Parts: sequence; structure tokens; C-alpha cells
Amino acid sequence: MVNILGKPCASWDVIGKPKGTQLKVGVTAEPRRGRAFGHMIRFLAGELGVAPSAIDVAFGRLNVHKQRQIKAPAHMPSVFQLQTTLLD
Repeated sequence: MVNILGKPCASWDVIGKPKGTQLKVGVTAEPRRGRAFGHMIRFLAGELGVAPSAIDVAFGRLNVHKQRQIKAPAHMPSVFQLQTTLLD
């Protein structure tokens, strides 16, 4: 499970620094008709080396506070490992 603080309309797609127990994730898409949500799923899938269908939404589809479940990621960016350390 990954807790995400989403930021639509960012300057670029980026996985930012942790904020508390959440990771900041910015995407360039606008928050209209699920565009930012879909864009975030595709961006995270590419970063983690999984298919978009491997990322499930636990809650927060239409909220900036989201929780994602990622099935068998091929690789984890270093910022995800920093979040795991914060949770321990």
C-alpha cells in the first residue's frame, strides 16, 4: 500500500518527497473527468515497471489523498524506500 498526496496540474510528472506518511505525486493532467487520475496511474505504472492494471485504488479516486495497492512492482524508486523507512 502506498499513501499518495496527489497534485494535478503540476509542471511535470514527478514523484516528490514524503510528507508525513504520504508521498507527493504531481502530474501534468487537469483534474477533469478523471484525466489526472488516469494519468497518475499510467505514470506510476511506468515508474514501477508494471501494467496500469496492476495498480489498484484502495480509496481516494476523486480526492487528493489516495491509497494505492501495487502488485509485484518490478523496481521501486528510492523515494518509495524512504517512505517505507518512515513507516517503520
